[in-house]
Formats: sequence, structure tokens, C-alpha cells
Amino acid sequence: MITWFEIPVNSMARAISFYEQLFETKIHLQDLGDFKLAIIKGQMGCLVQHKAYKPSHEGVLIYISTSLPINDLLAKAESLGGKVLRPSALISDDFGYTGILEDCEGNRIGLHARQ
Repeated sequence: MITWFEIPVNSMARAISFYEQLFETKIHLQDLGDFKLAIIKGQMGCLVQHKAYKPSHEGVLIYISTSLPINDLLAKAESLGGKVLRPSALISDDFGYTGILEDCEGNRIGLHARQ
């Protein structure tokens, strides 16, 4: 069971703006000196800026659950400077839909919705 995720960023201000607009939520920055994190409201995870964290297309792919239609979020991500890597696709009637975007920092981020 996943209990927490961290999305690496190079520009915390740019990433906060991207995710606040994408998910229509507030993100709260916590500056811990050379380690900055910004908790995404309604999710068990955050944005992280630190020299040990590097945005990437490689490695683990996380999926963020949303009640908003994935195609709407993918279109919004593009308008905010992101890219659509995989459009919305039905996985199964029981599971719902997923799509994958590239955020403003170069990370692959999956989206999951029932609709």
C-alpha cells in the first residue's frame, strides 16, 4: 500500500502554480532550509525540491486519483506547459480510466479517475 509520494521539482514556484491550477487546489509550501516540500491538498504526497531529487521520465510512475475527467486534466496540463504522454484510456469498467502527462518539471505523472 502506498502511503506517501514525493514529486521532484527544479522550480518550486513553477510546480506549485502548475499543480494548483491543474487540480484546482491549494498547495502549502514548507521551507526546511535546503529541503523544500509542498503538500498537495487532498493527496498523500508532495512536491520536493532538494539537490538529491531530480525530475525524470525514468523510474516509478505514480498515479494521482481525481474526480475530474482525465481528458479535461490532460488538456489543462497542456495549457499550463505540460505534455500529454498517453491520452485517457478505459482500463476496465471496475477500475476506470487512466492517462499520463509530463508535468512542467519533466516528470511523468499518471492520472486515475472512475469517469
